[in-house]
Amino acid sequence: MDGEDMQVDPAPVVAAETDLLVSQLGEVLVELEEEPNDVLLIRRQIQLMTALNMQSEALDFYSRLASLVMLDEDTWLFSLETLISSSARPLSLDDFVSVLEKFDQAENDYFSIPILLRHLEFVIACYPHATLSNSASEDGSQPAPIPVDQDVAEFLSAETTRGLISGIVQRARGLLSESHKLWNPWLEWEKTFLEDPAERTDALERIHAMYIERLATPHLDIDQTSSDYSTFCSQTCPDEYESRMVQATESSQSAKTKLTGEKRYGKTREDYEQQLAYATDLATQVQSLVEYATWESDARARSSGKGKKPTADNDLTCAAYERAVAAYAKAAYMTQSAIDHLQLSAEAQPEKPKGKGKNKENTESIATNDQLNATSQALRAYKDAEASIWLKYGAWAVEVGLVDVATKIFSRSVRACPHNGEVWCQNLLYLEQNSAEPAELADVFERSLSLGLLSFPGDRVADVVSVVLCRASSESRAESAGEDIIKEDDSEFHVPVLSTITRGMELVTKINQSGDPSLKLEKFLVAWAESRAPQHLEEVLGLVQQPSKSRSMSYQMTLLLTDVLSRSGNVEAAREMFQKSIQRSNLDWPEAVYEAYTLFESIHGSLADIQDAEKRIEKEREKVMRRREKAAQEVQAVQEQDAGIQAAVASETVQPVTTQAAVPVEDNAVAEQNSAPADNAVKRDREHTTVLVSGLPKGVAQGRIQSFFTDCGPIRETTIISDNDAEHDAALVEFSRADAIPSALAKYRKKFDGQEIYISMLWRSTLFVTNFARDADDATLRQLFGQYGRILQTRWPSRKYADSRRFCYITMESPAAAQEALLLHGYKPEGQAFGMTVLVSDPSAKTKRSDAGQTTLFVGGLNAKTTENDVRALFSAHGTIRHIKLGWNPEKKVCKGFAFVDMDSEAEAKACLQLHGNQFQGKLLKVEISDPNHANKKPSDRRPEEAADRRARSVRLANLPDNTQEGLLQQALEKVVPVKRLELFAKSREAVAELTSQADAGKLILRTEPFIFDGREIEITEQSGRPSHPTPAPAATQATATATATSSAPAAITATSFAPRATRKGKVLAKPRPTAVIAAASIANSSGNGAVAQAQARGQDDFRALVASKNKQREEKLADAKGEKRKSDPEAGDRDEDSEASKRART
Repeated sequence: MDGEDMQVDPAPVVAAETDLLVSQLGEVLVELEEEPNDVLLIRRQIQLMTALNMQSEALDFYSRLASLVMLDEDTWLFSLETLISSSARPLSLDDFVSVLEKFDQAENDYFSIPILLRHLEFVIACYPHATLSNSASEDGSQPAPIPVDQDVAEFLSAETTRGLISGIVQRARGLLSESHKLWNPWLEWEKTFLEDPAERTDALERIHAMYIERLATPHLDIDQTSSDYSTFCSQTCPDEYESRMVQATESSQSAKTKLTGEKRYGKTREDYEQQLAYATDLATQVQSLVEYATWESDARARSSGKGKKPTADNDLTCAAYERAVAAYAKAAYMTQSAIDHLQLSAEAQPEKPKGKGKNKENTESIATNDQLNATSQALRAYKDAEASIWLKYGAWAVEVGLVDVATKIFSRSVRACPHNGEVWCQNLLYLEQNSAEPAELADVFERSLSLGLLSFPGDRVADVVSVVLCRASSESRAESAGEDIIKEDDSEFHVPVLSTITRGMELVTKINQSGDPSLKLEKFLVAWAESRAPQHLEEVLGLVQQPSKSRSMSYQMTLLLTDVLSRSGNVEAAREMFQKSIQRSNLDWPEAVYEAYTLFESIHGSLADIQDAEKRIEKEREKVMRRREKAAQEVQAVQEQDAGIQAAVASETVQPVTTQAAVPVEDNAVAEQNSAPADNAVKRDREHTTVLVSGLPKGVAQGRIQSFFTDCGPIRETTIISDNDAEHDAALVEFSRADAIPSALAKYRKKFDGQEIYISMLWRSTLFVTNFARDADDATLRQLFGQYGRILQTRWPSRKYADSRRFCYITMESPAAAQEALLLHGYKPEGQAFGMTVLVSDPSAKTKRSDAGQTTLFVGGLNAKTTENDVRALFSAHGTIRHIKLGWNPEKKVCKGFAFVDMDSEAEAKACLQLHGNQFQGKLLKVEISDPNHANKKPSDRRPEEAADRRARSVRLANLPDNTQEGLLQQALEKVVPVKRLELFAKSREAVAELTSQADAGKLILRTEPFIFDGREIEITEQSGRPSHPTPAPAATQATATATATSSAPAAITATSFAPRATRKGKVLAKPRPTAVIAAASIANSSGNGAVAQAQARGQDDFRALVASKNKQREEKLADAKGEKRKSDPEAGDRDEDSEASKRART
């Protein structure tokens, strides 16, 4: 809870609300007696106490919470301020030491400048001997004094105080941008000793030493520090000015080199610090800090060399990682505060009598719960992201050999991210590797389970399973090595491994009654008993066969147990297990069990056993087929019903545009006109009317899903997303109206065919991704984002209007997975100069881009040495800069001479136009509003020959799958030949691809290997117009007119056979060529009956014949030309004949 909120007395609550809060507090206290270390319960207790205006009582529980997990900056500041203000005056030595211990505890959590500054102010305020100790300084540079007793006054001598202050300042040494906030108050405190003549000489030397040490420390305002020292020397020791400044210059060289001289991947520390200074939002700061920490810990810097090669600085690396995890902690704290407020608003309201207004209250409660679930998922995503930084931090410390630092990092990581199982596992492994005592390992394991955060939010079991497995494997290794292990109760648990796994299985069942679908604990236990503890095998088999939904429906568990029973010689038990397993209607993969059962009887059974198994399998297979057939019929019935509804809607909406369709216009224009009335009749709002349903059973029917949501409102469309590698299916359910969404979200974690399902708004799981590499395709991004969770679908834009479009939408399996994938925001793949943009596709953000086209500036005329900071400094004086994209050559590490600057508003962008024509770095600037369609604008005087050439290198793709994405089809085709442009015709399931050359078109058409897209073989023919709207050929001859009038032959021939290239000028892409139609018709007429089929069958032969005919025509024209030339130059004719003869001889 926010510290600022807790300092203000809450408004009085009504008596009913107070009674409810008191009742809830009593329930929490009872639960805490059973689980005293449960963090969620302690947080809930503090919440309720604060709501009841019991801040002083809650202070003790803050201490309890701080002993278990790390606290955020605001909570610590509130706790410290409360402790200082509540201490008696004058301050006793015990109270003074207690406050110092609290400060030390707070500073060992997250790195925080405000906490360090408050610590420094507290020490200076308690110092009783300085001149300004009796009153606060007028300018506020010194804090108001705190009265202390004689013991504190004797303890806080000048040297003791100086040591305390120096220790505080040293904690912030690695913070290059803000360390001055601590050093400057220290300097002011030291200057107070100059007023005492007896202390002046020593004080001057101490201040000189402080300046020299400060100049040797990298910090952004090092030039200002040097200037201040110059002024100080000129005022206090003018005779020694020159020698002092020489010493200062020498001391500052190494710091300046670290700040601006050491460069990796084109960046210095100063670049990162300036990047952080310009980052206005927390998300950008987090991404920059993660990149900064990676830069500091880069392996290339660990081998020091000559010159200005980068060298490792462990202090700066630690500071970078500390700042990164602190940024994630700040984001998590803001989310935790939102959860606290949502919980209070949801639970602090007394129940109202049933009756009028009930539906409204339910709707509000559903919306609040949905928001609470989504916020909890976001908090978990932040904590998992923070955990990944802690793990990198610890791995770096281990790699560079900082053993003590690594031990402290891993110990702090489990306090910072107790939700994440991986940090607990790495901590256990590190302790085991460093020969920790068994009691310490046992204590860490017990603490991981007692905090109750591994399953947060909801009923997650994956992290619990990973921690239990890590502990069990450690115990197994210790047993093999003959080491002592801390056992719970030897009378009850004979083997620690068996005890740990059993406890883990019970805990998993308690968290989620369905159990762990991966069955990792069961698999580990069976394998361990079979290989290392065969005397416990029977006990283990009895344990894993206990009723559990995840075990009973898993084919993996059936195969595992039957294999173990077979190897141990218990064939009858294995046979009985097979027979029971195949009878289960909820078995996730019955075919795998059938096959294993058949193989089992082939090895161990008699002929009668084999026949009996076949009969049983056939009987069960029929049952499975009937269930699947029934599900398919339900789906078909729903589809037919939807088709009838769509047909009825179409019959009503198509009529108004029949007169427009008769107008001879382009096909795409007709499509747009036909669809416009339908769009206007029912306005779709997919972003606000579509929910994502995950956790569905495999093979679920579409009709079953629609019947589940039928009480929420009318459903427009349902799309099932199935993946063979996934354990569950997912679905996208689009409602006709947005008011159906609250009711649909209320079904979150409801049972669907015995399984809990998870429902969320689709946009929360959808990511907008751009700025990736040009050669990155769908498979590349799936591999990159797949590490953060299952990818349900990807959507790519069409590139027919702009080949430079590089963005896509990726739908993750859950909002939490989408939040985790936000770590890739700013990620720079190898060889890329700019980071990727990864954002949640928030529909509310669309309104913010109404003037996006008028806020982006194109800046030309830049110098090759221009950097992003130079451009930022130039334009920041005219407004707020949202983003800068510098044209960068990653190979030469130079600027390409241009940049795009995105201003915050259109007015600021226009204000920057005054820079046009100004001189900058020796060149004249070109500043103008960027035109996004600049590359697509075609000159009006385009040569007509280009249309014929474009048609000659175009091909038609037919037999495309339903719902084909234009972008994905172009990606697949570009792996075979270069594609310049591709246009999809969804209704006819065809596409026209414009290639880069005629040779590529011929290569693709004559390709012997089939072109497979989305599991379907695609037909590739030459481009000869759209069959749905054929343009009649000009009536040049009677034969042509007759061929064109034929009803079937010309259409069939033009769609499949090859025809001569058109020499007549074409008008548009994909328009039929008259010459090709004439040639195809003449081929058909010369063949008699069945000419169409023969032309289709002999398509490639005809193409070769046409090519040969063309070559012969060229030779005749060449011969005629040579004849004319021979008449005018007989000697030239002889040379040509000799040349032709030599060519024929070579062939």
